Amino acid sequence: MKRFLPSLLIALMFLSPATSYGVMTVRSYSAAEHYRFYTGSDKDFVGDSYDFSGVGLGSSGHWATLVSDNYFISANHYHPAVGETITFWSTDNLADSSFSYKVTGGKRIGSTDLWVGWFDAGLTVDESIERYSVLTLPNTSSYVGLELYNYGKTHRVGRNVTESVKLYNSAMTAWYDYDNNDKFSVGGDETVLQTGDSGAPSFAVSSSGLALIGIHWLSNRTSISVDTFVPTYYNDINNVLSARGQSLTAASLSSSGLMPMPEPSHFWYLLITSGYFWLQRRRNTSV
Repeated sequence: MKRFLPSLLIALMFLSPATSYGVMTVRSYSAAEHYRFYTGSDKDFVGDSYDFSGVGLGSSGHWATLVSDNYFISANHYHPAVGETITFWSTDNLADSSFSYKVTGGKRIGSTDLWVGWFDAGLTVDESIERYSVLTLPNTSSYVGLELYNYGKTHRVGRNVTESVKLYNSAMTAWYDYDNNDKFSVGGDETVLQTGDSGAPSFAVSSSGLALIGIHWLSNRTSISVDTFVPTYYNDINNVLSARGQSLTAASLSSSGLMPMPEPSHFWYLLITSGYFWLQRRRNTSV
């Protein structure tokens, strides 16, 4: 996978929260492919295999990603206010059922840009709305090279590849670029965050569907996007959820999921083991 060029460091000076109004850039945007609620007969939604019902939008334009029966995660610098109404749609069709709930409180996670919000303790969000697990892998390097599904304004979904996971401004962050040079390639689905995307999620594909990795935080609008890296704060978030006897769910990678690109020192090991499992599969399926 291509590393960040030193010249990109200059762009760090222009990183700023992705707030206000705008739409997430998708390299070869097509409503039929990238707009979740497109209804034309030629719909070919990039996220069609997955459940985005747990991504809610507030009446004032703030994002909420549901992680348990009545808790959600957003961005601290751009989160729903108490009293704001969050709407979730049960399918990718606006004509189908939707469910709306008022925010009753929330709490920042340490000094990060993560904000955990909640609805009334006496309600449970409708069961048709997805509660997202959090992808938990052995170490941060395990996330590098993973395919991401990025959600942003205006209900656009695109893809990217995690370039790095690192400490930035005292928080763990996931970075992804916009250079049409990822390996593997996401082609015309490649994204870069714009104004209005803060607080929306990035997912990886886990063994149980979409699993949360990041919440949009920063962007230079042209080449770099940065999410707060949720897995690092798994226990801190659980400390908030435990007040109501709830907790996050941990997810692992799908057996058919995409692996991080191997470092050169591991290449031959992976080649040999891949060959071994191929032979085993041949033996098991031959008659």
